[in-house]
Amino acid sequence: MARTVFWLAGSLALVAGLFLWSLWAFSAFPLGLADAAPLWTGGARSTMTEIIARVRLPRAMVCVLIGAMMGLTGGLMQGVTRNRLASPSLLGVTGGASLGLAIVSSGLAGASVPGPVAATLGGAAAWTLVMLLGSAFSAEASRIRLVLAGMTMAALCAGLTRLVVLLAEERALGVLNWLAGSLANTGFGDVRLLAPVLLAAGLAAGAFAKPLNLIALGDEAALALGVRIGRLRALVFLLGCVMTGATVAVAGPIAFLGLIAPNLAYALVGTDLRRALPLAALLGAALLLASDILSRAVAFPSETPAGAVTALIGAPAFLLLARRAA
Repeated sequence: MARTVFWLAGSLALVAGLFLWSLWAFSAFPLGLADAAPLWTGGARSTMTEIIARVRLPRAMVCVLIGAMMGLTGGLMQGVTRNRLASPSLLGVTGGASLGLAIVSSGLAGASVPGPVAATLGGAAAWTLVMLLGSAFSAEASRIRLVLAGMTMAALCAGLTRLVVLLAEERALGVLNWLAGSLANTGFGDVRLLAPVLLAAGLAAGAFAKPLNLIALGDEAALALGVRIGRLRALVFLLGCVMTGATVAVAGPIAFLGLIAPNLAYALVGTDLRRALPLAALLGAALLLASDILSRAVAFPSETPAGAVTALIGAPAFLLLARRAA
């Protein structure tokens, strides 16, 4: 227990430190800690303070919310599939959500559908196909087969998304920047969308943690201990799709966070999801904050999309985890 408290407190401190640094790090304007201070002290605000309040503060908040949701989503997916390699990006959920939103944004859907709804439906369709093709719920489920089905679905969705952009080039120009996973244009409206989703997801994840621990023992053991496996899987499925849909609608596809954060949490506090899920959420937030800061530094004063940075970090991590799983 003391170990868990230590890592939770340390991760929370890391998130707080990165959050504060992100308010003024690598800006084309001369921002500093003194410019951010009036946000909390209530002192006179300068022009630089207003830049932090209107641009940097909501961006940092969105980073925390999206990172936490991706960490939670990855942990829940890994718990329900009993597969450490499961994550929204590797199981095609992120790709399906991106495809659904691209179709609506380009006008090809022929109907007006809210972005988060389109992304959620697209992710749900992709995940359903991956779980069926990968035989994820059978007793003989293969980790490699599930991952291969997910990677195939992700590649298919990526190809179809590019086709959508080509077919509706004039209306899909904005989709190209969004597909890179950029946080540059986020604001308080996105915070108001994401915060309730994370709150509800966090409460639900806390309720799901114990039965998911029992599923790790095997379906027969979980059933004998009173777990309603079908209902639990359906609820986790819905929760994962909603969180992925919300994050993709706001910032585009952010790859590998759902893979890295839970596995780091397992390494630090063990595989008990009652401990690992909160830590995965904090680590996800810290990783995305760090990636966002690094994305500004790589080609300063220009910006590299944060999604590209997470992909560069996540690809080697995936290869390492896949090697261990094999």
